[in-house]
Amino acid sequence: MNSKAAKSLLARLGRSLPAGSAQRLRRARHQYRTEVKPKARQAWVGLAGRMVRVTAAGTTAGTTYLGVADGHTLNLQAELPDFDGVPPTAADLIFSRDRVTRRTPVTVRVTEDGQWLAEGTVLLGDSPGRFALGHGDWQLGLAVTLASGETRQLTLRRSVTHTPRAAGPTALVPPCPDSGTLYRPSASLFGTWQLTVRAGQPCAEVVRVVLDLGRAEVVGRFVGVADPTGATAQFVRREDNATHDAAVSMANGLFSVALPLAALAPTERDNDVWDLDVVLRGRRLRVGRYLHDLENLDAVLRPVEQRMPLPGGATFRLSPFYTPAGSLALACATATPGVRA
Repeated sequence: MNSKAAKSLLARLGRSLPAGSAQRLRRARHQYRTEVKPKARQAWVGLAGRMVRVTAAGTTAGTTYLGVADGHTLNLQAELPDFDGVPPTAADLIFSRDRVTRRTPVTVRVTEDGQWLAEGTVLLGDSPGRFALGHGDWQLGLAVTLASGETRQLTLRRSVTHTPRAAGPTALVPPCPDSGTLYRPSASLFGTWQLTVRAGQPCAEVVRVVLDLGRAEVVGRFVGVADPTGATAQFVRREDNATHDAAVSMANGLFSVALPLAALAPTERDNDVWDLDVVLRGRRLRVGRYLHDLENLDAVLRPVEQRMPLPGGATFRLSPFYTPAGSLALACATATPGVRA
């Protein structure tokens, strides 16, 4: 059915409908003409423009490597096209989103075989001295300054020689260890690079677990929590969901929770496992290690078991460990199986 026939059918349908339905149909047609159709046309125009820019000679730089290491370090190496024999003298890495553009300098160098490269390392984040990016999808490009004084705008494109990072003991896209923000590079359908920035979830991140004769506590930091005032801790036993509340102390930006050894010691069973939550204004945060780049946290971080003393001279064995999801758990066992602590 062509456009003219479709319009005629809609007109006949509108005349045959009751007044209220016909009015709704007219409103829908008006909304389609004034809102949906222009947006669709704009999207197709933008898509066609990107296709032209990507396929045009001399307007793209193919990356041999682009990735984010340790959660916040963007590393780039891209091969520059030939600029009619004019050498480049400087380059900026461009981040574009909506009408916002951010740029940071990268270096240019020439290889022994005459290929010009743009290389750079950008430390991302909101802390002083870092390159801050708002949440959203950022398109990546280069602004290259030539010896002639001219500036060329290039789209960064994944090249056939791009070397993806091999799987290993560290995650390919880990969260930022400072803020939990996720910086994920990805290539579009046309091979152009973008960097997606997503906010992390609030968490109670373990800094260290202290187990010795004079002190037993969990020390951590809140990430994504604006005000930790009023936080309390709760130990939850997995076997029966029994709980034990504890205080949360704050000092120098860190929180600490003293382990209630008498409450954690196994009684009716030879072994108990306790989880630790921090409760803050009705929200429960499971204490653990989440902001890391390890693929198998539970296999890598294995705190040493410690024999903990109790009043009266009894002892029990306390073994902190991390689950595959990163939660901290405390395994408590009698010093001698079958003998209560």
